[in-house]
Amino acid sequence: MISKESIENLKSLIDIVDVIGNYVQLKKAGSNYKALCPFHSEKTPSFVVSPAKQIYHCFGCGASGDAIKFVMEIEKLSYKEAIEKLASMYNFKLEYTSNSNFLSIDLLEKVNNFYKGELYKNKTAYDYLKNRGLFDSTIEKFGLGYAPESFKQMKFFKDANLDKKELTALGVLVENGEYPRLIERITFPIFSQSGKIIAFGGRTITNHPAKYINFTNTKVFNKSKTFYGYNFAREHVLRKKEIIITEGYMDVIMLHQAGIENSVATLGTALTKEHLPILKKIEPKVIVAYDSDSAGINAALKASKLLFAEFFDGGVTLFPEGLDPADVVKEGKDVKNFFLNPIKFSDFIIDFTIKKYNIKNVLEKKKAIDEFKEYISTLPEILKEDFSIKVSQRLQISPQLLKVKSKPAISHEQNINMNKKIDVAEASIIKTLYENREWMDEIVEYLSPEMFNTHQEELQLVYKEDFENPKLLDIVLRDDIMVLDYDTLKSQIIKLLIPYYKNKLIQIKYDTTLNSNKRMHLLKEINTKLLKLKKGQLVESAISI
Repeated sequence: MISKESIENLKSLIDIVDVIGNYVQLKKAGSNYKALCPFHSEKTPSFVVSPAKQIYHCFGCGASGDAIKFVMEIEKLSYKEAIEKLASMYNFKLEYTSNSNFLSIDLLEKVNNFYKGELYKNKTAYDYLKNRGLFDSTIEKFGLGYAPESFKQMKFFKDANLDKKELTALGVLVENGEYPRLIERITFPIFSQSGKIIAFGGRTITNHPAKYINFTNTKVFNKSKTFYGYNFAREHVLRKKEIIITEGYMDVIMLHQAGIENSVATLGTALTKEHLPILKKIEPKVIVAYDSDSAGINAALKASKLLFAEFFDGGVTLFPEGLDPADVVKEGKDVKNFFLNPIKFSDFIIDFTIKKYNIKNVLEKKKAIDEFKEYISTLPEILKEDFSIKVSQRLQISPQLLKVKSKPAISHEQNINMNKKIDVAEASIIKTLYENREWMDEIVEYLSPEMFNTHQEELQLVYKEDFENPKLLDIVLRDDIMVLDYDTLKSQIIKLLIPYYKNKLIQIKYDTTLNSNKRMHLLKEINTKLLKLKKGQLVESAISI
């Protein structure tokens, strides 16, 4: 966390007029400044900024707050992200409390500086980027570098006194810090929305079978929630109310170089539901611009289904076969023209689903109908009818054939199962361990199934790695159960363990089978555990009985 003192020091430097003046045109009006409100449409200025009070207020829509609130609202940032944004504007170095990831992120900056220096020492790596059409200014903007041989990296980490454990936790090193994850690869630093390096990707220049490698998820990085280049694109996305989503690093970099600065990329994954919160913050028109090969078409189809079902406006842009956005820019074509008339999501879904089947064959046509029916069943009611009519017209069938049969009556046993009590706190721990299985060996030391009130059996199934058990899937497949990051998981476990051990205290106090010495020993042991838990430390679950 950012220290409170650091935030207050930053606030003392901020001039709200300077901050807001970067976003809207302010005009002096007495002791204040006025402007057209950036938060609602108006013709007469009702947005007032007070330099004396360091606040803004709109007399039209009621929006008000300080400089931090303004940056949060205008850039759609969290409080922490807005603080970091303002700190960068004022070249102010924030201080973080000891439980923060700041030092780790600062470590990644040092690693990236090393990689950047190595790029210009390796002619093959540098020439690769130049041959792809990158300008030196573009290489500098995106912080591209080169990860050299393993021994050279390890020597740098040692000479620079970089902590091996931290480097491993951040994904730079693997196998308990024995060697670097990226070796002899072009490096692409991956930034958070506020512009901090949180991970790296790498592209081989030695014909390694894995052309690209991305960091695995860490405490500061989740590739399914991150768009590459979003830190550079966000301002342009907000202004244009449009975002272009591509497949890879080079697509984003070359599009930005060509002036298409509202472009981003997913990181080695298809577009997922976890990406959607970023998009929903700004509600832009979304253009999917994947490669035109079969893999790209399938990925675009999945993305279209997801975005259409979530009411996003936009569509899919297809490039000539064998070309991707980076190639088009390199060839000197006017890439902007490709984004002018994207295929609407609904049309793309229909066209490319039908292309998978020979609908002149009745059996193949039935398969197409079944696939459409399955997708239609997932759509919100307001979308179902219109989409079904479009599909029926293309397939030349009655819309009735696309209607999903009402579900059979639920049996009493099924009803009991569906209405089974769910403890959200326990269930989120179970789902998190299911999704992050590498954490189980550590967590099992602190959390035994008996510590759960509702889902003891399901936690035991996770520990037994019985991952296909229906009782476990009842939890992990629920959309309303969240997957936690490691720090939140730890906090959630601590919240559950404190009442568990408090109950243990009561049981021991009134357990007549224990002699006084044993009782005192157990009470002392549990009180010690509670003290550590209240300090935020996990404790081993075993009790000396």
